[in-house]
Amino acid sequence: MTSNSDFDLSDLDLSAFRVRLRTWIGENIAHLAPASSTEDSRRETNQRMYDAGLLGLTWPTELGGRALSAAHQTVWNDEMRDYQWSLPYSAVTVGICAPTVRDFGTTEQKTRHIPRMLRGDERWTQLLSEPGAGSDLASVSTTATLQGDEYVITGQKVWTSLAVESDLALALVRTSREERRHNGLTMIVVDLKAPGVEIRPLREITGETNFNEVFLDEVKVSPEAILGEVGGGWAVLIAMLTHERLALGAGTTGSRMDADVFETLVELSRDRGVIDEPHVSAALLDLYIEQRILDLNGIRIRRAIETSNPQGPLGSFVKVGTGAAAEAAARASALVAGKATMAWSAKDAAAQEAAHLMLSFPMASIAGGTTEIQKNAIAERLLGLPRGS
Repeated sequence: MTSNSDFDLSDLDLSAFRVRLRTWIGENIAHLAPASSTEDSRRETNQRMYDAGLLGLTWPTELGGRALSAAHQTVWNDEMRDYQWSLPYSAVTVGICAPTVRDFGTTEQKTRHIPRMLRGDERWTQLLSEPGAGSDLASVSTTATLQGDEYVITGQKVWTSLAVESDLALALVRTSREERRHNGLTMIVVDLKAPGVEIRPLREITGETNFNEVFLDEVKVSPEAILGEVGGGWAVLIAMLTHERLALGAGTTGSRMDADVFETLVELSRDRGVIDEPHVSAALLDLYIEQRILDLNGIRIRRAIETSNPQGPLGSFVKVGTGAAAEAAARASALVAGKATMAWSAKDAAAQEAAHLMLSFPMASIAGGTTEIQKNAIAERLLGLPRGS
């Protein structure tokens, strides 16, 4: 079995970084239990890790980063694989919103927000989908009307990730109805603590509330909060969706959307005496293959980003892979836990986790763009197939 650390990550600088990171984890995280983690503790750990120079690795120093290589990020992903629970989920804030602000923001927007995003002082989310505009985001109806020297935003967004825990959001709004619907859209920064913002959690079948619906009732926003140009929101959105697929599938900020549970399931299958059963070992092998393919493509994509080689279409490829890996993890965990997946004792945490994987894995093929949409993008942009073929 091969870890990311076996792929050209052995030079002295990387080895020293690995030792430094491993030491910091041992002193600050390893002695803690996941059950003790809270939103406040995760944010505090993020701040301390950033202050120690161990976050924002590949970002330029002028934006609060460390200007290190993609290989350093891969080392970080390796060492933090079992400790992602100790940090806030960073894919949305750092993997999606921060690069979008970098691409389209003013100098003031970038220098004000990106260092705070990397440190964890600000958490961001996306206000994109609506009840009448899920995948077809050109149909959004939330409006932003210029009244005097402010924009007034009214509308409803849904399936917003981690909105309750977020401070700010990038909202796709309609600023004009006189042009083609794509041309009438604008991206704008919204303070989620502002008057007129109401956030309602959506409870999932797992009992969790990772998603929310957000109501915007005459929320006032300064024109200085516009990201990019008025009417240029579609271009901002396309770039944002590219960053989203890369962050969720390629691990550009550390964790992918799918849980890397292979080693845990191997150990559990040994404990339960089922590792030699052919259907269990086959499922574990499938899981290993799916997750290692994602690891290797993540390395490939992170290195390509480092050399400014556009990798947008590959974002769809790895996003499809996250859904397949999440399904493989759910299947393997159910086979290892057996009937306990359906009904477990309160002391059987492994069976409870297996049930959670079974119930939650469909999210990985929906969030961030459905698998069907990603396959269309792969067909058209990677394979060059004509639309409708």
